[in-house]
Amino acid sequence: MGVSDTASTPGARPRPAAGRLGQVLVAARITAGSGLSPGTTRRHPTWGLTFLTAGTGRYRDARHDEPIGAGTLVVVHPGHPHWYGADPGGWDEHFVVFDGAVFDCARRTGALSPDRPLVHGLPVRRWAARFAAFDRPRPATLDARDAEALDLLAALLQARELVDHPRRRSPAADAGWLPRSVELLESDLTETIDLSSVAAEVGLPYETWRRRFRAETGTGPYAHRAARRLSAATEMLVHTGLSVRDIAATTGFTDERHLIRRFREATGLTPRAFRDAGH
Repeated sequence: MGVSDTASTPGARPRPAAGRLGQVLVAARITAGSGLSPGTTRRHPTWGLTFLTAGTGRYRDARHDEPIGAGTLVVVHPGHPHWYGADPGGWDEHFVVFDGAVFDCARRTGALSPDRPLVHGLPVRRWAARFAAFDRPRPATLDARDAEALDLLAALLQARELVDHPRRRSPAADAGWLPRSVELLESDLTETIDLSSVAAEVGLPYETWRRRFRAETGTGPYAHRAARRLSAATEMLVHTGLSVRDIAATTGFTDERHLIRRFREATGLTPRAFRDAGH
């Protein structure tokens, strides 16, 4: 679907009254979307953005023909001919349609440019939450609509800054990539983690980050997170009375059998046997 289809769909919600500086027209999340129809080119009458959170696809215009995927932000400029679409299986996205003087001003000054419609490598969870925040009822007052437009412009410029100046860091900040990586890998064990977003968060290309992490710790990032899950499960077996099923759910294992299999591989015992032995 994407921003280019949404704003022109018959029966769509009416456009809210304009702010003085700008306004968000509509925002939403799409699962298993397809983007634009293959073979088409679209000139959208307003601004729009699509932020991909899962899946892959491609973006094309007169100057670009690039793969896009989770962590890519596509900025659609009014009147700019373009096409983008998902690979088989679709993609998940957050989209926002918007318009107004502040965005047009950003385009005139070059802060936003149709020559740079893509931002790659944004941390998925952080930026999904950033754009999801606009999926809400539109403000009722002029001041609030202007504030919302300015907040969205700030988000777009911040995303651009991460790409244009990814290395504005002090040596001390660069030295902190490993503890920050460990912190991210060991957080939210119940959630699926996008390892490329962790690399982006600490300011390193994914393959560089993966090699450096293994060299520093002796294990890869995925294995480190798996070991932390197993360690957390072990601690809960020792210090809580939770069932094995509940421990599996709390520590991010697929199910009870998954935890039992991994625990036996690591210790030679099932979790129940480990607990009964008084460890």
